Amino acid sequence: MLGSVEVHIGGRLVQTGGPKRRTVLAALLLQPNVVVSDDRLIDLVWGERPPRSARPQLQVHVHGLRKVLGSNTIIRSGCGYRVAVTAGATDSDVFERFLARARSERAAGRLDEAARNLRTALSLWTGPALDGVAPALAAHARPALEERRLHALEELHGVEIDRGNGATAVPELRALCAEHPTHERFTGLLMSALHACGRTGEALEAYATLRERLADELGTDPGAWLRQLHLDLLTTGRGGERAHGPHRVHHVHRVRRVRQVRPAELPCGVGGLVGRSAELSALDRALDADREADRSPTVFLLTGVAGVGKTALALHWSHTVRQHFHDGQLYVDLRGSAPDGRATRPDDALRQLLRGLGAASQRLPTGTGELAKLFRSVTADQRLLFLFDDAASVEQVAPLLPTGPGSAVLVTSRQRLTGLVALFGARHLPLDVLSEESSVELFLSVAGARSPATELALVTRIADRCGRLPLTLRLAAAALAVGGSPVDRLWPGVPGAVSGPPTERPALVPSDPAPG
Repeated sequence: MLGSVEVHIGGRLVQTGGPKRRTVLAALLLQPNVVVSDDRLIDLVWGERPPRSARPQLQVHVHGLRKVLGSNTIIRSGCGYRVAVTAGATDSDVFERFLARARSERAAGRLDEAARNLRTALSLWTGPALDGVAPALAAHARPALEERRLHALEELHGVEIDRGNGATAVPELRALCAEHPTHERFTGLLMSALHACGRTGEALEAYATLRERLADELGTDPGAWLRQLHLDLLTTGRGGERAHGPHRVHHVHRVRRVRQVRPAELPCGVGGLVGRSAELSALDRALDADREADRSPTVFLLTGVAGVGKTALALHWSHTVRQHFHDGQLYVDLRGSAPDGRATRPDDALRQLLRGLGAASQRLPTGTGELAKLFRSVTADQRLLFLFDDAASVEQVAPLLPTGPGSAVLVTSRQRLTGLVALFGARHLPLDVLSEESSVELFLSVAGARSPATELALVTRIADRCGRLPLTLRLAAAALAVGGSPVDRLWPGVPGAVSGPPTERPALVPSDPAPG
């Protein structure tokens, strides 16, 4: 699909039919092993004004493709179709695999291997992506594929500069800047390449050219990171090594990969999570489904009242799946329910995240918008797990969401945050209080008590007085375990009739427990 849409079987080109049939196939292959609805396929093949016979025509095209590809390749499922393909069956999948391999090689310092993998990946492109398909599909899917090609080119020339091949990278970078005259990343790479081979004056001219073009055509200035690179070059030109060595000006392009420590910021979770097996299974299933479909980051929203165990569940699950996120795990307390009303601002959260990913504090741009752009660039090709605890609003969380596939985000909140579901496709998991059986189990596991059957009714009454909230149960059981006081001294009258509503909290527990 990285060129004309073609099918090869056993090294032989196979004719699949006309443009519409190729469009049906390409639309399915863009979401391999995922059901694409009839309505969606019709939109992508015929655009906004499909003929009345579009649905029967779609069936004819699928029938024709099955003749060529095999009857079990395109499967009818519900109100749509799914194409069953194995890993590496499409050039776009192979392209992504070479990119991932190159990133690993680059992170390990094996720059020669990284360059080879990137050039192999780019050699798969034989022309404009999805050439020969219907305009509706091309308009919908080609920009994203082209963006991936440009990203691979950025990576390749960044590697070449790091290998000391700045002089050989200059001609290709000049051509790319001419083809994409407002692409700041290519201009930045050209500036770094020119500087690396002693042509700092030309690098400054490249910046001036871009700045004038942006001002004339878009009425804007270069981004903060490129302005900083320009300042570094000016400083180097005036003071020789005042920029702390020849690699100083490359820092902006290295933000994504200069990371001394792989972040592992998850706090310690509670031991022995009780009564949440259904929720844990739901999280596992959703993550597996999204990873198999290679979708954009999975976003989970865990909501519930204070003390219901949102943070405990999020931490427990995060620690069990951390091996899937080999680039690290990051944690931010958003303080949405802080008693002083001072929730963490998005720009402060972004700075914390970027520092955790290896960016130097003094090099970060100002303003939430610029910080969010840098954050998305840094995380675009990494598999990261994020836990944003105690969110106050959608506006607080939205700038913190990564966009690249392979990552996962957990957000906990006392608010419903329906906008996170509507706008970003978050999977909502509301938490309720524990069942009576689980409440008793949790209390006894923390208190360390081995109550005979005759005392289970007493523990049940205590659990009811705690509202069956996990945090309140843990605090009450811990107080009993540490203090060693008899239960009737902690809650006078509990062994007898319990007065007040069953969700009343014991006096020793704060009226507003900590988040989660």
